[in-house]
Amino acid sequence: MNSFVDDFGPFKGKAWINASSIGAMPRVAQKAAQKAIKLNVTPYKLSEEIFQEVPKNLKIALGQLIDAPTNEIILGNSASYGIHLWANGIPLNKGDEVLLVKGDFPATILPWIYLQKQGVSVREIIPEGPTLNVSDVEKAITSNTKILGATWIDSFTGYQLDAQAIGNLCHKHDILFLLNITQGLGDRPFDISRNPVDGITCTGYKWLCGPYATGFCWMKLDLINSLEYNQAYWISMQGDRDLDKIREYQILSNLGAAKFDVFGTANLFNFIPWTECINYFLKHGLRSIKEHNAKLVDQFLTGLDRSKYVIHSPLEKDQRTAIIIVSHHKQDRNKAIFKLLQENNVFISFREGFLRFSPHLYNTAADIEKALKVLNTVN
Repeated sequence: MNSFVDDFGPFKGKAWINASSIGAMPRVAQKAAQKAIKLNVTPYKLSEEIFQEVPKNLKIALGQLIDAPTNEIILGNSASYGIHLWANGIPLNKGDEVLLVKGDFPATILPWIYLQKQGVSVREIIPEGPTLNVSDVEKAITSNTKILGATWIDSFTGYQLDAQAIGNLCHKHDILFLLNITQGLGDRPFDISRNPVDGITCTGYKWLCGPYATGFCWMKLDLINSLEYNQAYWISMQGDRDLDKIREYQILSNLGAAKFDVFGTANLFNFIPWTECINYFLKHGLRSIKEHNAKLVDQFLTGLDRSKYVIHSPLEKDQRTAIIIVSHHKQDRNKAIFKLLQENNVFISFREGFLRFSPHLYNTAADIEKALKVLNTVN
């Protein structure tokens, strides 16, 4: 198994098996964060070039990560940022319909609900199985359906939907397919050139191991250009002009994705270290990281005492993700087990009454064994 652990930490004997909540930052990013602090401590070293290079370098790295043109990358501070752009910017009329998924993460649901005040129908699909499939979508589509908003990998189950099949169905019916890929990208690849999506959004601080309040969004250019969203951030509106000519009150219409970047694009403390995180992932390759994580998942599933626990995530190897949802047979014991794990320096999430494990590239076989030792000793 590849070992990335020397590039992270120090963890001081603690096992952080919780990337689905927040990822550990690699040391190269820690050094970059220190560099960013020094720039603010000595502001005379800052320059207009730095303000322009910070967002530019991050967009280049993110574009390479998802195989997308740089001018289609929108910098955000969360996955919610992109969903709000869609919900508030995509032109919809009274009677149009948005389809969502029942039980999805709140960030993917809540921004759309306000559209009901405008007469837009917002309806939730109840999947027949553990995750949304083509049949579910096909049955739900009506002549008024304009958008399907969904999540690639479910935060509460670890199941992954078939983005290619669902995207093809949506495009067949001229429906926009918008996907929150937060709980997957970084554990595994997601290339927009291979998946028929119209837009994706993603946080940067979970599987991509960046600082909190980082994220990005990608949209097809025709969708970007169709947005009716009142955003005219003054730095974006400078385009390529020098910042010594800032009092030209002009709304530029040829900015593409840059028009919708989050305010404060020269976010030194967040974007400089996050760029190093993305470059680290590019250097090692998402496929090799996926293989590393899959071995950890296999070790966990193989070693867990099934006479004591129920696994609510996919067991088939070709369907597994790096999110594992576990429950003791006596579900009311899960909270106590969660606390017992913490007392033994194993840190995971407690969600909806279940135990959620999410190992990532900085975890080792020893971390998994440590967790299993605690779990399997519980009666």
